[in-house]
Amino acid sequence: MRHWLVKTEPDAFSLDDLRRETPALWDGVRNYQARNFLREMQLGDVVLIQHSSCKVPAVVGLAVVSELALPDPTASDPEHKGFDPRQVADIDADKPPRWVAPRLSYLRPLRNSLPIARLKARPELADSHLVRRARLSVMPLSESEAACIASLAGDTLLP
Repeated sequence: MRHWLVKTEPDAFSLDDLRRETPALWDGVRNYQARNFLREMQLGDVVLIQHSSCKVPAVVGLAVVSELALPDPTASDPEHKGFDPRQVADIDADKPPRWVAPRLSYLRPLRNSLPIARLKARPELADSHLVRRARLSVMPLSESEAACIASLAGDTLLP
């Protein structure tokens, strides 16, 4: 089992939205490295949910990968802001989809929300993707990094 951190803007899709709509397709990712991480997700992997682009960006809850990455339907929808005509061409040519989206299922909120600024100040997280590549919307976490984040939130990674 691996651990992941995914970012979402709470005005667009919050942890509460995931709770109401679970399982939800985690779509709209348009960064190749983040896309590659979505492809690596396996069933049962634990996902920490971070609210970003808000007053206090913070890790707020837990989810689990409930379905492997599928073709992202928003990439094929000309009405969607994430439309990519290359996705349509790839699918028409029987190529693997350029953009993918796994399904995530809500587990629960963290006992305490954990502001990202607090995480970035922790020396044990100094080499993590969270600190070095903070702009990625999807990033892997080592088991020790995920455990550290859960501990700082006064929680565990158990469902």
